[in-house]
Amino acid sequence: MLVTRYLFKNLFNTAVFIALSLTLVIWLTQSLNLLELVANSDAPPSLFLRLVVLTLPKFLEIILPLSLVIAVLFTYNRLIMDNELIVMRACGIDHYALARPAIILAVIISLTVTVLSAWVTPTCVGQVQALRQTVKTQYSAFLLREGVFNTFGDKFTVYLRAREADGSMLGLIIHDTRDKEKPPITIIAKKGQVVMDGDIPNIVVFEGMRQQLDPVSGTLSKLYFSRYTIEIKGLEGTAQERWRGAGERTLSELVNPDSANKRDRDNANLFLAEAFHRLVSPWNALSFTMTALAALLLGPFNRRGQNRRIAFSIFLVAVLQSLNLVFVNLAKKHLGAAPLVALNTLLPILLGFYFLHLAGEQRLMAFLQRWNAYASRRFEKGAA
Repeated sequence: MLVTRYLFKNLFNTAVFIALSLTLVIWLTQSLNLLELVANSDAPPSLFLRLVVLTLPKFLEIILPLSLVIAVLFTYNRLIMDNELIVMRACGIDHYALARPAIILAVIISLTVTVLSAWVTPTCVGQVQALRQTVKTQYSAFLLREGVFNTFGDKFTVYLRAREADGSMLGLIIHDTRDKEKPPITIIAKKGQVVMDGDIPNIVVFEGMRQQLDPVSGTLSKLYFSRYTIEIKGLEGTAQERWRGAGERTLSELVNPDSANKRDRDNANLFLAEAFHRLVSPWNALSFTMTALAALLLGPFNRRGQNRRIAFSIFLVAVLQSLNLVFVNLAKKHLGAAPLVALNTLLPILLGFYFLHLAGEQRLMAFLQRWNAYASRRFEKGAA
């Protein structure tokens, strides 16, 4: 139908623009934490880019439904102010025909968010956690702080007085006892840098002295150098196997936890609640859309704008989202509360379809008229 295609095109273009804008803003703010993590650990830039990409699916779960609601409110309000919806209704197009493009787009987004939350996001979250651990164990091991003795185990200690803007280290003292067959080595240097040999960090020092004390003869040997390289292979940590929480497990892993793992058994109800949440909550996109459609399409139109209706629909969406968070957290503690999550999501959808029907709209308008009459009488009594 021509009207459906026209409305769908407007909604889709607006939703995509809003989603891209929100994604860039949220991505930028959240990436600062990842940039700080990678920069402080001296990890390669490619690791930062990989972390940034892996965080995107989690953002999209929140951004897509929100973008759709904003697109629905903006598009339908603009069409009302331009008299386009008024002309469509005068031509005999009913509420369902006007709402159909938004409902179709909401179903598509709900299915997309379901796929993201059930499989894509937990996989990406698991990889992000693994990469964070890699950064902390393999790269942060040679992150050297100023003015303190940086000790790695009990075999390697580095002290630096200060660090320049380009990352060069000043006033270095290095004590190395890793080679058990040789006496300990102490190196004093004016300047030094951490350089990468592949994935292995080395410390290159300049203008200093290397001294070694022979415990048998008591002789102190000294070696003056202009450049000296100290290999620190083996100091990087080893990533330990982690127990994966509910946020790192796909839907199938939540439904079928490892019965041999005690922590999995202890968190079985939590996993079931999380699985239920991932199947139901993505349909909030349709729930929020039906709420916005009912607020804008029901009743007479106002060409000067639907500011009150828009504000009321935003309030309802905020309440629904807040209740969803409350019920999800409650279900994770008490599995019996899981039906509340479904009720909070499905009830607005059912009510939206009912009120968009002519009989439902008539009953809603009749109720609002009685309410307005009752409120007017109360106001007159109070004024008297």
